[in-house]
Amino acid sequence: MANKATIRQARYDSKHCRMYALKLNCGTDADIIEKLSTVPSMQGYIKQLIRQNISGSVPVSMCDAAKEMLQEKADEMGKDPCSLAKLIISEWLIRNP
Repeated sequence: MANKATIRQARYDSKHCRMYALKLNCGTDADIIEKLSTVPSMQGYIKQLIRQNISGSVPVSMCDAAKEMLQEKADEMGKDPCSLAKLIISEWLIRNP
């Protein structure tokens, strides 16, 4: 049987809160799972990303993972990430007119 505090909390939650679940695949979403396991507050981190996206401070066109991959490849090749990105895009445009 529920106590009074639990009942009050359930009433408050039903009026003021919404719950959203996120199902992640261990294979295809391993990068997301790994990142979420390193942050102190998963809920806080996800809220922060969503608020940054809403405000426009997080560009949707180039995610952090793509930036990291480009930076790693640029470091391997001894190039600037921006010049490497321009090269990749120009080669793609030549192959896909």
